[in-house]
Amino acid sequence: MSFKRNAFNFSIHLLRQGLKIAGNTGLQISSALIEGLNPITSIKTKRGTFQFFCPGRLPLNRAKTLLTKEPETIEWIDGFEENSVFWDIGANVGVYSLYAGLKKGVVVLSFEPASFNYYVLNRNIQINQMENKIFALAIAFNNLTLLDYFHMRSTEFGSALHSFSKATDWQGKSFSSEFKQGMIGFTIDEFILRFQPQFPSHIKIDVDGIEHKVVEGGRNTLADERLKSILIELDDNQPEITKPVISTIQQAGLKLKTKKHASMFDNSEFSSVFNYIFLRS
Repeated sequence: MSFKRNAFNFSIHLLRQGLKIAGNTGLQISSALIEGLNPITSIKTKRGTFQFFCPGRLPLNRAKTLLTKEPETIEWIDGFEENSVFWDIGANVGVYSLYAGLKKGVVVLSFEPASFNYYVLNRNIQINQMENKIFALAIAFNNLTLLDYFHMRSTEFGSALHSFSKATDWQGKSFSSEFKQGMIGFTIDEFILRFQPQFPSHIKIDVDGIEHKVVEGGRNTLADERLKSILIELDDNQPEITKPVISTIQQAGLKLKTKKHASMFDNSEFSSVFNYIFLRS
């Protein structure tokens, strides 16, 4: 029997032993055992130490590369003024939501449709005691408000490259879903009109291929002068999508400040993907 199988069986044995203990004590011990199987990692930043719930290799990697994978995103967040509202659209497990939430006066609305990531996101909010600063919702943004499937390429914690409504990847290619999760999608404009959330000062859009749909559904929001900046991930190999997105954002009164990605992506399959940062003059 393999080492992994032995470890799995031993973990299940421990969990069952915990469950045998009666009452609340049993539940607490079982919870502690599960926590022991899914360790918490500490990451130091200039704003203090973060705690990340890492139930797998991908969340652990996202935690450890917080400051190096997208330094332009960190620099952008560092520039948020006090009393800002940050919308993290495509939050995954919440590394940038947490980083932004540590800044004094910054409130975060964190949007992540994938249920497996949404669980980890909320655990991260919990263990960092940031539930009064970060408000997480499992919804998708789109150019239409509708019920549809969220197509997941993988159900691994921390995974990405999923898609709402159609199973097409960030390059516009069809893929086979490992799991189709029921999901509600909103346009940004209708979501704001219907629910009156805190209006965004800054928006990050990283949704692996449907950024253009999200922008299309948020034209009124983009034109509102309360919105100060946008960071959006775009693929330069798809100019038929990227150019209209840039045009729409600029027509809303936001000007392109910078277009960057970390040097680690220069010779990778993501070499044409950049974070575009737009600021309102």
